[in-house]
Amino acid sequence: MLAAPGLLSADPEEHPPSELIGVWQGTSLCTDKVAAPACTDEVVVYEFTAGDAGKVHWKADKVVDGERQTMGELDLDWDEGDACWKGELQGPRVHTVWCLTVKEAELTGSGWLLPGKQTVRKIEARRDFGDPARRKR
Repeated sequence: MLAAPGLLSADPEEHPPSELIGVWQGTSLCTDKVAAPACTDEVVVYEFTAGDAGKVHWKADKVVDGERQTMGELDLDWDEGDACWKGELQGPRVHTVWCLTVKEAELTGSGWLLPGKQTVRKIEARRDFGDPARRKR
């Protein structure tokens, strides 16, 4: 059975891991202080590397007093239903889902808590090409 044009999910080949691989710098801002009262806005550096079987490995750092501090690592898969690179992080106190999208040199995304799916973070970052002049834009 054929589906009507435009009703199919994006072809996974349209979102290869290479679109995310690299270093990104930007912000991760709190969006719901009721659901996540301990949340703080952060300047972030994200490093994405190729993982196994089409996955992307994400290492997330925050910048505090000019120094990078590791926040955690997570593997992401392309999720056709949510049209994003998606992964879950479950700790003793919190269960968070991350959903990231790339458009050219822009990375956007969000983090939401489970089970209620409250959006608690908004991510905006730019690809770091190693050019200090680009980092200031």
